[in-house]
Amino acid sequence: MKPLIAALAVVALPACHQQTPQEKQADQIVEAADAKADAITASANDKASDMEAKAEELENQAGQAGTFEGKKLQVRAEALKQEAELIREEGRAKARAVRDAGQARASALLAR
Repeated sequence: MKPLIAALAVVALPACHQQTPQEKQADQIVEAADAKADAITASANDKASDMEAKAEELENQAGQAGTFEGKKLQVRAEALKQEAELIREEGRAKARAVRDAGQARASALLAR
């Protein structure tokens, strides 16, 4: 019975705790950083998807073109695919940096 009461006290304690203005502001900072990071990721993914669609288009044209022209189109398609992957990686890195910065600002605010 005592472990149950202790467990209920641990669960109920945070529910009774009112957030301080600093905690609220820290939460807002983290949420804003997460929203910005999500937007960065979405933008990078959209741009990369557009590039991949263009690469597919070039690959289709390469199959219809002559030998040298087709090879050049294939090279461009591959370059677009690689660039699209780099854009996704860059988006993930920037999003991670924004989230980390938000967490750091929130932690600094709470440490005051």
